Amino acid sequence: MAPRHPNVRLRALAHEAGWSGAALARAVNRAGAEIGLTLRYDRTSVAHWMAGTRPPADVAAVVAEALARRLGRPLRPADAGLAPEPPERVAVAAARPALVELAELDAVQPRARPYRLGAAEPPLTPPLPPVASVVSVAPVGSAPSGRAHHRGPAGERVTVAHVRAAQNMLHTFTVVDSAYGGGHSRAALTGFLRSSVAQWLAAPAAPRTRRELLLVASALTCLAGSMCHDEQRHGVAQGYYLAAARLSAEADDAPGQAAALRALSMQAHELGHRDHALTLAEAATSHRSRLPTLLAAAVVGQLAVAAAGRGERRRALTVLERSAELLGRADAGGDYHRAAHEHHQAEVLDALGDRPGAVAALRRSVRLRPYEERRARAVSNARLGELLLDGGTLEPACAAWHAFLDDWPLLRSARADRAARTLRSRLRPFHATAPGRGVLTRLQAL
Repeated sequence: MAPRHPNVRLRALAHEAGWSGAALARAVNRAGAEIGLTLRYDRTSVAHWMAGTRPPADVAAVVAEALARRLGRPLRPADAGLAPEPPERVAVAAARPALVELAELDAVQPRARPYRLGAAEPPLTPPLPPVASVVSVAPVGSAPSGRAHHRGPAGERVTVAHVRAAQNMLHTFTVVDSAYGGGHSRAALTGFLRSSVAQWLAAPAAPRTRRELLLVASALTCLAGSMCHDEQRHGVAQGYYLAAARLSAEADDAPGQAAALRALSMQAHELGHRDHALTLAEAATSHRSRLPTLLAAAVVGQLAVAAAGRGERRRALTVLERSAELLGRADAGGDYHRAAHEHHQAEVLDALGDRPGAVAALRRSVRLRPYEERRARAVSNARLGELLLDGGTLEPACAAWHAFLDDWPLLRSARADRAARTLRSRLRPFHATAPGRGVLTRLQAL
């Protein structure tokens, strides 16, 4: 047996991250849960890795992902000393985050086998394909198939009534998700995709009816991705987003592809993969000339956030102004409005180091947020509390966190739960003050 050598790469990365062995183990367990892995590692496990033992390949990818998020740069298992570095791969080892690049779901292979949307939420196994497979999949504008209708397993012919039923379900699930979080209805939506929409997509339909079904199926699939994202099931979420992009591509629908790419960019930005977030946002805006004005404003707003995340100050501010112009020209309605744009502005200014500007924009966003958008308001108030505390203003921060606690009990949202944990850790040093004690006592009661 070859002797083991201490893993100096992993030890150096953990030191750079400021993590003890126990902290690294906890981060790995959390990241593993996002892709369906039940991990129970502890500091002893990490000590073995640092001594030269290598975990299984799927766990090694999760370790690299956890460290990448903490350090703000892409890492591969080999970078952490957890996998060999084949010489033939060195030249093509462009840094690629494990969760942004997702293998295809079985969901969308219309010519090869029936649709299986929402069939299961399997764990993902690296290696995963390059991000180019996400942003260049079946580009909108490609030649239509020319099929009179799509033949699938024996079953009833799909009619406009099926499409209307799917559209009604889309409206219902959207309202519930926005008001109460993805945890309340994620299983119901994925079940509807599996039991109904997948069968309809595989059944005969007239060309116009089939295209309408593809459009609503794409929107439902993207919403399923958003719910999984809200539940911090990131690997599965990205699978749904990719499926939504492919459904839109078959329908030659630029808005659907742009919406899916925008969602992927938002998720990549949140996970700290800033290069990929910008690439995805640019891919979404490449469809801008074919988008409704309101969606174009939303897509351009996300491009501003992604550019700010990369430190491109001038570009971010210019693009943000363009988003505001588009929003001003758009008809009212939809999920992108002044409150959403102000939230984009807060993200841009925060990334560019303008905390007072970010605080002002978040205050405006909360004030303008429609009452029924409870989750977005809660998350915004939680972030506002963090920014205010960073600025040294405890009482206003606690006021923002009280507003967060007004909404939190009604939500089933892992993002909101994470905000509550952050609140607790940030306020713990202030537990002896009256404002801090008041928020912590209320949080404990809830």
